[in-house]
Amino acid sequence: MTADYQARALHDPSTLVQELFRTCATTENFPRLVAEHFSRLFERPASFKKIPILNVRSPPQSHQDRALVRFRAMVQDTSLSTEMYLSTHHDGSCGGWGMYEAEAGSSSNASQVDYASLQECNVLWATSLPAESDWCADELDGLEPDQQLTADAAPSVPPVAQRSYKFPHSDRGHVGLQVKVYDKNEVDTFKSTDVVTFVGIITTEPCGLEHTQETASEVPTLHVLFTKSHTPNLLPRPFPRLSRPAGKDHHDSILGETANPVAQDTADTRRELISWIAEEALAEDLQAAEWVLLSCIARVQSRHPPLLPPSLVVSRFPAPPPVPSTVESPAPPVPTLSAVLGSLLPLTHTLNLSLEGLNKARYTPESKDEDLHAGVLQLPQGTVLLVSEGGVREGQLQERGIMNVRALQEVMDAQTLAYVFPFSQFSFPTDISCIILAEGRKSAFFRPELGIPLRAPTDPAAIAALYKPADQIKMPSRDKLASFRDLVVGARCGKVQVPEATSEHIQSQFVLERQGNRSVTADDLIRWMTVSKLYALSLHEPALSVETWQRAKALDDQRRALLI
Repeated sequence: MTADYQARALHDPSTLVQELFRTCATTENFPRLVAEHFSRLFERPASFKKIPILNVRSPPQSHQDRALVRFRAMVQDTSLSTEMYLSTHHDGSCGGWGMYEAEAGSSSNASQVDYASLQECNVLWATSLPAESDWCADELDGLEPDQQLTADAAPSVPPVAQRSYKFPHSDRGHVGLQVKVYDKNEVDTFKSTDVVTFVGIITTEPCGLEHTQETASEVPTLHVLFTKSHTPNLLPRPFPRLSRPAGKDHHDSILGETANPVAQDTADTRRELISWIAEEALAEDLQAAEWVLLSCIARVQSRHPPLLPPSLVVSRFPAPPPVPSTVESPAPPVPTLSAVLGSLLPLTHTLNLSLEGLNKARYTPESKDEDLHAGVLQLPQGTVLLVSEGGVREGQLQERGIMNVRALQEVMDAQTLAYVFPFSQFSFPTDISCIILAEGRKSAFFRPELGIPLRAPTDPAAIAALYKPADQIKMPSRDKLASFRDLVVGARCGKVQVPEATSEHIQSQFVLERQGNRSVTADDLIRWMTVSKLYALSLHEPALSVETWQRAKALDDQRRALLI
């Protein structure tokens, strides 16, 4: 297809849909034809990047009516009623995609309606992607580094958008849209918290959440032409980084298998990453930083049998310094670790706990009048959640607070989140890795699987450094930061196999451990296996070696010794 045709699609997609309809031999499953046509038209990355972006920086009102846009979003609510539309108007033109027949050419006589032309489209509510890091958004949007600086300086829309209760963090800038999907092949594929890029025609229409169309308010509406799905990590990164070329030359043979320069580079990058996390956010505690790294790459590997990401508590984490009394209603300081994780991970969110927030917030999605209100924990799969208990003070945890604590504990234990309906509730799968920062020797609210005490500083300046703002973090060079991200995101994409030799070694060592200490149980073996696989992932090793198993087990033994 010519560049002129692609330009027309960008400028006037509605006309191209009408032209495609007129040249179509049959209207059967025309929405599938539309999806295939437009997805082929923009299948090349360079072409796809030309589609204008719809996001907080470029909200719906900044685009012309019926413009072509792409909206990367989280599916928030799939319970909206389906909508009927005339696929063919009286004049033979195409219906759907918000193209309605001119009033003069239509008839109010229901007997003249061709019921064979009635088709159904699915209606969803989608929001800006919660927990998405700025650097991840810029990369997915296709912005170059110089464009990213310009975009970061661009003003955002006011934080309160239409139906802000449908966004998990309603006080933050976001976009919420009514999305209409015409392709039947995709109607049943979208689930709550799925991440999808919707490409379609933006306009405003009455909201399908309203019970009567006569009183329904107008909301931004996206008529979908085609979609692009995303992996849980959003960004593609190779795993493993260490891979020897198929044709090894003589020099490679001389080096030998133990002298793989790529593997050594990965180990060096891992060590530098741990050092950076420790120096900037964890009072130079390398051991705590290593466990944070392992938690960041943990994800759901399997549900049957359950191989879930272990939750981690970093205990003895000092509370933030007191805020001067001259400051009215200060926001609780955010741990510096939040910004550090945000610079490494595509999806991460920080939850600053307080009794007031626990007692007032809604952590689980709840349906009210057939309208799903978002919960704080309605997050995309692949999110790393940092929970800080630094803002908790003495007081009473009320009923809602207790329910919120239970909901987050259920996410940690089973990776499921309850959706509450008027007469029932249903649990849906999640994939959220949790890291808790606790002031005491253990968490005040939660029972995480793993714990590591921070070698906490006592110097006020060192404590304050744990809560320094993001602009005071000493960032690595651009290339080094890219290497850090490649390591972390690539590890989250990877899988580790256990060779037979390693498996036999693990079994024999477990038997020896049991003989020497009868308190060792199968739970210990499961934990060692989990930790060793995470350790291997952090080194980008696709197979668990005996050496890596031993190092990972020693790391876990050191951690447990610190808890005594």
